[in-house]
Amino acid sequence: MSKRSLEKSNKHFKKALKKLPLGVTSNFRYWGDDETIYIKRASGCRLWDLDDNEYIDYRLAYGPYILGYADERVDQAAREGMDIGGVFALATELEYEVAQKISSMVPSAELVRYSNSGTEAVMAALRVARAYSKRDEYIMIEGGYHGVSDSVLWDVDIDDWDPQSGPPEKISSSHGVPDKIGDMVTLVPLNDANKLEDVLKKKHGDIGALLIEPILGNCCSISATQEYMQAVRSLCDQYDVVLIIDEVKTGFRVAKGGVQELFGIEADLCTFAKSIANGYPISAICGKEELMRSIKYGGVLHGGTFTAHSVAISAANKTLEILQNTDALETVNQYGIDLREGISNILTKNDVPHCFTGHPSMSGLFLSESAPTNARDFKSSNYPFYEKLAEELLEDGVLCEFDPREPWFICESHAKNALEPTLNAFESALERAMKGD
Repeated sequence: MSKRSLEKSNKHFKKALKKLPLGVTSNFRYWGDDETIYIKRASGCRLWDLDDNEYIDYRLAYGPYILGYADERVDQAAREGMDIGGVFALATELEYEVAQKISSMVPSAELVRYSNSGTEAVMAALRVARAYSKRDEYIMIEGGYHGVSDSVLWDVDIDDWDPQSGPPEKISSSHGVPDKIGDMVTLVPLNDANKLEDVLKKKHGDIGALLIEPILGNCCSISATQEYMQAVRSLCDQYDVVLIIDEVKTGFRVAKGGVQELFGIEADLCTFAKSIANGYPISAICGKEELMRSIKYGGVLHGGTFTAHSVAISAANKTLEILQNTDALETVNQYGIDLREGISNILTKNDVPHCFTGHPSMSGLFLSESAPTNARDFKSSNYPFYEKLAEELLEDGVLCEFDPREPWFICESHAKNALEPTLNAFESALERAMKGD
């Protein structure tokens, strides 16, 4: 039973349910008939719901807000974008200007095309990879998340998996996805180059692309090792497979050059979305010129009515300018380090085994002594206790995802005044969660 009043949110839920499936416009926004909240406004790193409950937010819409909600610099640029007029089925100068910024930050992004979401960018990347390689099948990493198109809604069933029974089963994440699409997908565990090579030796004549998040943004932020990523790059070169690095979550967050900068590798194709415009809807598919030139009349079709909308691309232009020319990412990184240290001190004091995974800007908190190296290791974490802890944190005004596979996202605004209240809430919530365990 929540100690927060949710009267107005509950009332609105009953009304919204009449017109919206689950009363929301994304399955992930539904928390239950009496728990779903609706937001009135947001600023910096904080949200206020319809009942005026205040939350320090570590979900940040699953990562887009690298600077913080309602950042005046970006919002002013967006307002100026309104004056351009919207979309025209024609191009604007800003498309080139933003592409120049992306290319200067990400060496593999020799050419750039825009879409509206990470899902769309990944769809386009797979299409280009198939066209270029002339092979339809592709590899994904267990625990990876690449949006909600049919091609990528496949993963291993960890929840119902018995490790003694052999490898986990490949399943679709949604009803309505044709089984035949799954026949084109091969899943391999992260950080196991031998298994990847075994697949490529056997099926390289059919496989045209490897799609990977080097930091699993929807699985505890489990990270690839440097050695593994170098092996991935080498194997893709050896077997003539297009390497697609999905940077929808890591791009312009973990470093100015994204995860590719961290690992010192270059993708053939890469995708960006979340942090590129601080919450405005825009994404990009980028890559080596030889592959990207496949997008042409008589070649790969790519487009969309709302791509590079003047408001969104103006916001992207300003966001990238800020990330390029200020210490915003250093601030984000340092806050993430400080938050990890503070949480670790509290958990250690209470004898709770734990470790952190991923990058400080998008940390996974793993309630186990050993850090996981792949999605299967999630099974060894005390995730039921994490879920209980997250529920208690919400009561104290700290919003993190209840699903422990989702990281804690940091924005620049957290560094202003969020650390002490977050740690105070964490200590209080942990005490209550342990009593109820």
